[in-house]
Amino acid sequence: MSARSSLTARRRARLPALPRLSTLALLLALSTVSAASVARAAEGAIVMDRVVAVVNDDIVLLSELERELTSSPILAMELEKLGPAATQVQVEKKMEEVRPLVLDELIERQLIRREAARMQIPVGEADIERYLQQMARDNGFATVDDLRAAVIESGQYGSWADYRQMIRDQILVHVTTTYLTNFKVTEAQVREHYRKMARDVDAKIELEQLVFIADEQSSDARDKIYARAQTVARRLRSGEPFERVADEVGQAETRRTLGRGEIAPQLEDAIFAAKEGQVVGPLASGRGYVVFLIVDREDTDVRSFEQAKDQIRAMLEAEAFDRASRDFRQQLRAKAHIDIRL
Repeated sequence: MSARSSLTARRRARLPALPRLSTLALLLALSTVSAASVARAAEGAIVMDRVVAVVNDDIVLLSELERELTSSPILAMELEKLGPAATQVQVEKKMEEVRPLVLDELIERQLIRREAARMQIPVGEADIERYLQQMARDNGFATVDDLRAAVIESGQYGSWADYRQMIRDQILVHVTTTYLTNFKVTEAQVREHYRKMARDVDAKIELEQLVFIADEQSSDARDKIYARAQTVARRLRSGEPFERVADEVGQAETRRTLGRGEIAPQLEDAIFAAKEGQVVGPLASGRGYVVFLIVDREDTDVRSFEQAKDQIRAMLEAEAFDRASRDFRQQLRAKAHIDIRL
């Protein structure tokens, strides 16, 4: 399958949060460091244009680096830490510290663009328009035209065409990384993360438990014991007293109190999703089956797995994508000829 023909399915993965107007322009507007301080720092650093890096057969110019620096979210975050009283000297020092990081980003972007071209991975106008519409909504603008006006007014991105190119590059980086790396998150990983989270809470469930174990591990024996467990579960659901049913099946000491992490995951999920008075099972357990009657619950504010799983999956996928992206970039750099002349 070609990269172009299989890309549509991979694009279903959620794009990470790309820099929106919450980069330098917006942060400065939120009373951190004045835009004038950054402008003065940039003006004081003007020199003749020159090559600051060679990446295989491509070059990175100082003018390109400086444009990228002034709109860099890395710089924006660092300047925000300085606070509104930052001096021009402090701003210039911070820009000097961040400049090599921004150059690394430019170099890696060039490597990924070349890889995308080699694999024929496209980013079309429809992709850019769709993301611009999302950005407009996320930043409280009624239309993309309103977003465009704000971008131009900010003066941080050159022209609207430059801004669109920045968005295109970042979408291309994401799509290429998504297509060429493996950061799949399984249902088991989502469940395990949920259990680790829930294990720290004080939720407890008091229950009655009936265990049905096959005399031998054959299909016929397991079928018979499962049928018996089903019959018991039906009787309990019909309202028969638990004590009478437990006595008839010859089981005592059936009462248990369980917290998170004290029982097998597949049993825990079913038990903690059940309501007081509900019969759960038969559920496979070890050499047989088990039936539970939920007697009492001591709940906390923790959400159920069904309520939390989408958010957990999104978080784990974002973390997995970040790890895969770092590895992918390191692999591209290792294969490339890079000459930094900053």
